[in-house]
Amino acid sequence: MVITLSGFSRDRNIKVPKKIDKKPNVEPSNYIPSRPAEGRVAVPKKTPKPPQSKPRNKSQNRRQNDRLNNRGRSTNQRQQRPKRATPLDDEVWARVIENDAKTNVIVALGESKMMLGRYASMNAATAVGERIYVGVDSSKRTAVGEILGMAKIDRLSNSASNDLPLVTQVFIEENQNHFIKSFFNIAGPLSLKQHAFELLPGIGKKKALQMVEIRGSSGFTSLEQLNEACSIDAAELLAKRLVAEIQDRNLQPRLSELLLPVSA
Repeated sequence: MVITLSGFSRDRNIKVPKKIDKKPNVEPSNYIPSRPAEGRVAVPKKTPKPPQSKPRNKSQNRRQNDRLNNRGRSTNQRQQRPKRATPLDDEVWARVIENDAKTNVIVALGESKMMLGRYASMNAATAVGERIYVGVDSSKRTAVGEILGMAKIDRLSNSASNDLPLVTQVFIEENQNHFIKSFFNIAGPLSLKQHAFELLPGIGKKKALQMVEIRGSSGFTSLEQLNEACSIDAAELLAKRLVAEIQDRNLQPRLSELLLPVSA
């Protein structure tokens, strides 16, 4: 007996190939995610390579030996160099403006040039206004030692700035005969419009002519007579003018150069 298979059974035995998903061939990535930022990472510094020393020739070795041999000589020569000359070297007497006990420095006003100098203090008891010897003979110096240099008026303490005009006034009063003869009795017109008396602070043209008239031909005999006759303080006014010339080296004409040094 032959059994005939139906079409359904026959079809079921047919092998149908399965569908294959065609995916692109993607190569695996080498990317590795970095760690989140945790602050600045210290970058190691590159160690510099030591410079390679070049072989020295004979001339270089000779120069180095000469430098080593002359090093001691140059040091001795520097120590034996003479000090530079300063305008303070010519001063003989000065008036103390300030004596700083902390720094052991005395600021003094030279009598011949009206220059402020700084000196090493040798006596803490030296008073302001005192007349001291600052000449070249070190054996006569009892208040100051070596010269430290020029003193700048804008760097003076408040007390020294206030004492400067007073000390200058005392210097003028102690040498009143010199200033009477060299200035007050011979002062004349500087030009057609200005008299020498107008160089003094507070003296105008009218006051200057009045002082000339009072002076007359005989002149003044003392500061006291001058002050009483002209109703002024001549020493104070002249001191202010000299201090103004110390403050401004370009101020012209300069009475400090015309009237100083004081004649014996």
